[in-house]
Amino acid sequence: SGFRMQDFLRKFTLCLCLVFILGAGFVLVEFFSLSSFTSGNVFTTYLKPQQTSDKKYAVEQKNSPTEERKNISKLITTLKPPTHYATVNFEGRLGNQLFEFASLYGIAKHNNLIPVIPANSILRRIFKITVGPTRPEIKYTKRYHEKKGCVFEPPLMALGESENVWIKGYLQSWKYIHQADSEIRKMYTFQDSISQKAKSTFQAVIASKKNKITTNTVYVAVHVRRGDMKNNLNYVKYGYTTADMSYLSKAMNTFRKDFKDVLFVVGSDDLKWCKENMKDEDIVFIPPGNSPEMDIAILTNCNHTVVTVGSYGWWTAWLINGKTIYYKGFPTPNSQLAKLFNAEDYYFPQWIPM
Repeated sequence: SGFRMQDFLRKFTLCLCLVFILGAGFVLVEFFSLSSFTSGNVFTTYLKPQQTSDKKYAVEQKNSPTEERKNISKLITTLKPPTHYATVNFEGRLGNQLFEFASLYGIAKHNNLIPVIPANSILRRIFKITVGPTRPEIKYTKRYHEKKGCVFEPPLMALGESENVWIKGYLQSWKYIHQADSEIRKMYTFQDSISQKAKSTFQAVIASKKNKITTNTVYVAVHVRRGDMKNNLNYVKYGYTTADMSYLSKAMNTFRKDFKDVLFVVGSDDLKWCKENMKDEDIVFIPPGNSPEMDIAILTNCNHTVVTVGSYGWWTAWLINGKTIYYKGFPTPNSQLAKLFNAEDYYFPQWIPM
């Protein structure tokens, strides 16, 4: 019987050791998992905006246990499937609506809301938008009216996820968009029919310079907005400006210095002025008569961008996603428009003012 008791004690001790080892292993795994979860990229992606100077908007990650517990709680809340909706009062032309949807998407993602867009939106006809249409039964209990058109407003990134939100505004700031950049780029892919026609038109436009084109040729889109911003006196009085030829020459010369073989592809609502003022051999012009979406699709076959003024040119640059030079003389200083505009919020930090 003594032998049996010793055998029992030996087996019991062995079992206890195994339980202890397994338990210690589980604790260690949980500890390291939690540490990497709270300090890794997932946390940064959801809670800490990149490249923003707004201290109220930026969420600083601290190392104290209390702060980490709060941050983990916020992250877990953010990862819950969204149950409420957000939409914007879509208005304006193509450039405006590109801003409105992209910013809506970024705002909705940040607040863990579902973005909605009308079934008949022009953006659906032009791009491969995957977001569902507005549902008639949605009641928007929270409303937000934008204070300024081209200024980032932090309250939009703190709407919460417990109510359906309706937003009125143009939402023209890169800070609403940048956290959802990859998803928006997928949705801002042109429909195949538009993309194919744009590519063939682009090839036809540059064909006149085929003797100068090499495998190393770099194409620079130049979008020149004049039209209403030049001719509408109310717009001019309000603060809208147009870029002059000295800016365009300086910007284009910068690219000429950067690249040995360069060809400028010019699109404009004032082609007559462009042809009278831009006569260098390394310039071609998109012929008139295209739809707005076709012109922007043609220009996106280029590698880099020169932007004058307006949201249409801004989106041309964003879609091309190369080196961008923009006109810093917009808007007129001390004008009504200038009060609604902040260059740091409107233009990406990596874009070059000139």
